[in-house]
Amino acid sequence: TEAAIVVVQSTPAERTALIIGDAAHPNASAETVLARFGFSVPERVPTLAAATSRLRSAHFDLVILSLEHLGPVELALIEHEIRPATPAIIGTAPGAPPELILSAMRAGIPEFVSAPIDEKEFGIAVDRLVRRMKVPVRAAGTTIAVYSAKGGLGTTTVAVNLAAALAKQTETRRVALADFVVVGGDVRVVLDVKPAYDIGDLVMKVDRIDGDLLFSLLTQGPGGIWTLPSSDKPEVLELIDANAAATIIAQLRSNFGFVVIDTEHYLSERTLAALDAADKVVLVTQLSVPALRSTQRTLQLFDRLGYAADKIMVIVNRSDAASALSVSDAESVIGRPIMWKLPNDFRACADATTQGVPVLEYEPDSALSRSYANLAAKLAGRTVSEGLASNNGADSDTRKGRLFRLGRR
Repeated sequence: TEAAIVVVQSTPAERTALIIGDAAHPNASAETVLARFGFSVPERVPTLAAATSRLRSAHFDLVILSLEHLGPVELALIEHEIRPATPAIIGTAPGAPPELILSAMRAGIPEFVSAPIDEKEFGIAVDRLVRRMKVPVRAAGTTIAVYSAKGGLGTTTVAVNLAAALAKQTETRRVALADFVVVGGDVRVVLDVKPAYDIGDLVMKVDRIDGDLLFSLLTQGPGGIWTLPSSDKPEVLELIDANAAATIIAQLRSNFGFVVIDTEHYLSERTLAALDAADKVVLVTQLSVPALRSTQRTLQLFDRLGYAADKIMVIVNRSDAASALSVSDAESVIGRPIMWKLPNDFRACADATTQGVPVLEYEPDSALSRSYANLAAKLAGRTVSEGLASNNGADSDTRKGRLFRLGRR
């Protein structure tokens, strides 16, 4: 059985369709559904090769093809000849083996329905494609990059719990959490997700990524967070450059109300792309000499990169009253206000990670959970009741402050 394709062309009055072989069997059902969405009686061709030839002489809006018996040559033909001419494609086949659907997705086929076609299922697929043809303008979501130039400060924990708090507070706006520690990142560990796909699978399709493909590759984690986990394959490091990272972020922010990005601890191309694209950069530090030195240098780099002061939000993680350094000391050292402090609760964080859930789900009434909730509210522009740290600028010239004066003026 040769592959069958249906293609539809828009005219001022109606759309037209081309069907290859018996992909849209039973024909009467297919024609009834297509007519309901403004299609004329579809044109038919017997083979994939004939469809390719026809597409060279005429434009069509929708293609429906049989996925049965497609080998590498046929899939390559679909990817390089059919999809560029007609990106709206529906594939049909008896059953839905995962490997078959994955091969179809890789060839650029965005919709799949079982054969023989069911009018309701077929209608849903056509409806999705017709709506996509109109390409509605979406309001861009808010992107928040969580960064620290020093490891071990809890940036992944902050990113995960910030995403969880945003998801809990903004039920009408979806929240995505992307692990841009692209190989070996810990988001999947902290949330105990077992993804079928990861950022490596997405970057392989980055040249034709759209909302439907994006959602098909994301994994929904605890609290309704849509996660894009890191990969286990070292070669992915070479695939995700600045352009790929920027494309992924643009697609995420066009489909989600909030996008939280957990970044690497050094300024790679993809990290810079994430920081550039972010509406807010949450710069994580701690009240320790090494952490504040690193934060001081990072802020100097951000100045050279031209980042506006209000783009950067410095927060102290694991704040402890017993610390040898105070928030005032830290502000004096880095020359910026500390905008937030998250209380130290090692036991709750460790237990939550063991359970594979955010702290906000594990101990929702804890001081740490309340602080994350208020941090999320502040970033989302809502009223905040608590959690703000001292932000009264540099204080007295303490010995601790002098320890960090590295040529500041």
